[in-house]
Amino acid sequence: MKRYALLFLFLVFLASCANDDDFGLESTQFVFSEQKWELTQMSGSFQNSETTGEEMEWQEYYIFSPEGTFIKSRTLDNKVLEATGSFEVVEYDNDLNHYLELTFETGNELVGNCTGDSKELLIYRSSTIISSLWMACDGPGLDYSLSK
Repeated sequence: MKRYALLFLFLVFLASCANDDDFGLESTQFVFSEQKWELTQMSGSFQNSETTGEEMEWQEYYIFSPEGTFIKSRTLDNKVLEATGSFEVVEYDNDLNHYLELTFETGNELVGNCTGDSKELLIYRSSTIISSLWMACDGPGLDYSLSK
């Protein structure tokens, strides 16, 4: 029941936003339509270590469905690896950010996290950019852009 209350508050928050660039109204598409988010930038722990496009170590994308499921696909050394699972939009107390919490059902080798379990956390940077929180524990910084 608590999750439904949070979801309702989240939807009310979205409806009251005046600026689309600050996780505003256009972001509500995420809940209601299929969206593809493509990896556009990787960064390391050193300053100026960003790579983009074909220069990145791998190519990757997520497809999120309105039913609350996802597919993650990574191409590395001409091999395609896929993972599937479910997701939900979450907020944490005293935190104004919005997150996607992914729970992997298959393809756990693609989970990017600090804990080694089957969950991954992404943060909304804007209505068209999400980022992995893997960098918090020496993983790569991964930024994804909305492509459809």
